[in-house]
Amino acid sequence: MSGFSAEWLALREPVDAAARNPELTTRLLNWRRGRGPLTVLDLASGTGANLRFLAPLLGGEQHWRLVDHDPVLLARGEEQCGAWVAEGGMDLTLDWRRVDLVDDWEALDVDGAQLVTASALLDLVSAEWLERLTRRCRDARAAVFVVLSYDGSIAWEPALAGDDAVREQVNRHQRTDKGFGPALGPDATEALAVALRKRGYEVMTRPSPWRLGPERWAMQTALLEGWVSAARQIAPEAEDAWADWLARRRRWIAQGASRLQVGHEDLFAWETE
Repeated sequence: MSGFSAEWLALREPVDAAARNPELTTRLLNWRRGRGPLTVLDLASGTGANLRFLAPLLGGEQHWRLVDHDPVLLARGEEQCGAWVAEGGMDLTLDWRRVDLVDDWEALDVDGAQLVTASALLDLVSAEWLERLTRRCRDARAAVFVVLSYDGSIAWEPALAGDDAVREQVNRHQRTDKGFGPALGPDATEALAVALRKRGYEVMTRPSPWRLGPERWAMQTALLEGWVSAARQIAPEAEDAWADWLARRRRWIAQGASRLQVGHEDLFAWETE
């Protein structure tokens, strides 16, 4: 399974928070209204960014099961969120679990959760894994709230002739195996929507793009370097053609002259019966 550093997760957390689609967040809160104690299963929780965004909004008594395969991220999250919960005075209990999200479906423990949620996970998984997850959610009669799934769109300002070629290679890389089997990449949100509707869910999807101005130079740089690395893996023979493109992108970011929009989608699904 592909891993992410705590530093990268910290860099993207405020950008993710700003990008989340407000209409779907409001739909989730309307669904929550009038319900009693809420059990939430957070998949690929990392250090708990999804928890820190949603728990204060959901309110009331909540029990979160936060699962991830990375013990370093889980330890960091448990440390950070323990103090955060104590300071916030919320009626909130947290259960951090190390789980192999690829194969250990028993430990995943979907049963008993009223809400299954994830952030920045969906585009990494395969169609087979997704089908299994939707079956488990339906069996548990759980609502599903999955946000910030990459949709394949990357738009730089100023634009350059090489933008489309690099994006194409990045999207090819997105569909390679990230540990779950061949990844759905930019097709993930639509695949989940179709799978949930087949199982009787009402489903809404909405855009949640990152909008990175010059002040987000560190994140722009991290994305640029990561995308170039991915593109090299897919088309190493084209690296010379990207050299000038990469140099100009780096220079514009350093000069505060670069803007970047990266497309994502949010999804909320709930039972209609």
